[in-house]
Amino acid sequence: MGRMLQSWVAAPAAAGAIALAVSAPAHAEVTGVAEAGVGYSDNIGRVPANETDETIGTVGLELDWTERTRRIRGDAVADLSYFEYLDNTYDSELLGTANGSLALGIVPETFQWVFQDTFGQAQADPFSPMSPENREDLNYFSTGPDLTVRLGSTGFGRVFGRWSNTNYEDSPLDADRTTAGVAVGRRASSRSEVSLNAVTESVDFDNPLNTDFDRDSVFLGWDLDASRTNINAQVGYTWLQRDGDDETGNALLDLVITRDISASSVLALTLGTQLGDAGDSLRTQLQGDVVGGGGQITATADPFESRVASLEWRYGRGRTGFSLGVAWNDQDYESATLFDRTRFSYTASFSRQLASTVDFEIRGALEKEEFDNVALDTDETRLAAILNWRAWRTLGLRLTAERYDRDTSNGTGEYQENRAFLTLAYYWGGAEASRR
Repeated sequence: MGRMLQSWVAAPAAAGAIALAVSAPAHAEVTGVAEAGVGYSDNIGRVPANETDETIGTVGLELDWTERTRRIRGDAVADLSYFEYLDNTYDSELLGTANGSLALGIVPETFQWVFQDTFGQAQADPFSPMSPENREDLNYFSTGPDLTVRLGSTGFGRVFGRWSNTNYEDSPLDADRTTAGVAVGRRASSRSEVSLNAVTESVDFDNPLNTDFDRDSVFLGWDLDASRTNINAQVGYTWLQRDGDDETGNALLDLVITRDISASSVLALTLGTQLGDAGDSLRTQLQGDVVGGGGQITATADPFESRVASLEWRYGRGRTGFSLGVAWNDQDYESATLFDRTRFSYTASFSRQLASTVDFEIRGALEKEEFDNVALDTDETRLAAILNWRAWRTLGLRLTAERYDRDTSNGTGEYQENRAFLTLAYYWGGAEASRR
């Protein structure tokens, strides 16, 4: 499972995970669903009045890939949809999220080269609904080497470097990042590792109107992969220096605990605080066990302190599964204090195998935002019902109905939208039919 600070302070920990995994037996797994079909929206612009309906042609891909060999460690998860607006209300767009990493063991257990890419969407105006006019693609790519040496029978030393690029579809916020770090630790067993880490990073924006900044972090890391409990913990401190400003600092905490309560249920707890930016926030949401992950990202060059607490319970047995989750997130920006906000997320889902070839799922989410320095509070509800019919071994039909409802304290930005999609789905690798 990904780590909350993976994007800039957890690369040493990622290298450690690679070292822990190289002795594992070879394993490769890929499952996926490809879709093509048509949809309809009764308010594609998400406006409070004078709604515009839209017919949507769509092609989608769900992919889950894992590779474990002596020289390769790879993971990729994607949930992407291409929308073609047939009534020409908006230009076509690619929606959804994707996150993948690939570590090549050039010298197994000693020297790896790592690639990582994260894709999602950001919104320029966080006070308005996420709509085709208020979202853009955001991509975060990283690559670089990890060098690990043994220190005695259980000790190790690790050095790593990364070059990264954050790319926005429209906003002038593109940036290059250079990151370097060192770690010294002890691997008590193949499932446990403790380390002391130091990381430094420089962020340089392409547009000179944006303020470059540097970050330095020192933290203790602990990874435990027990029979029923996984713990990933990082505790330390971060210093941030923006060009022309005084240095600021903040505690660094990343704690992710997953516990198998029984053979049928899992409990996941996340606690964290970090100084980061929009690219970090995107990667955090997609890699950590954060309820509501993949939510709204504000397109801004301004770094911010993000504090998060999340708890989720997942249950699955026989033909039935469900989940319940709650999360709290508080964001405080360095300069763009109008964006300061507190967000509460509540999620629930229920799925049922109705027959050998038919399954049904209901999902619901409530997100409440309170902006600290703007007179605006928002409540947004999202509901979805999905019916899948596996008419043939690799082919089936998927019917999806969605409802969106946003209320605000001042009446601006409110909307209601209903959507429906009918798609033909092709399955491979044993993939089942539910979206993530």
